Amino acid sequence: MEFTSESLLLFLVLAIFLFIYFVVTRVWIKVDERNKESSSNTNKDN
Repeated sequence: MEFTSESLLLFLVLAIFLFIYFVVTRVWIKVDERNKESSSNTNKDN
């Protein structure tokens, strides 16, 4: 298989999007856990 500049650019863009997707998903899960924890703490206080 021959790597042309177009295919290399395509793989680079795809890798960047996948990296951003996984980072955003991980941050979203962490924030969701933190929000659940804080909401359960406020429910205990009330």
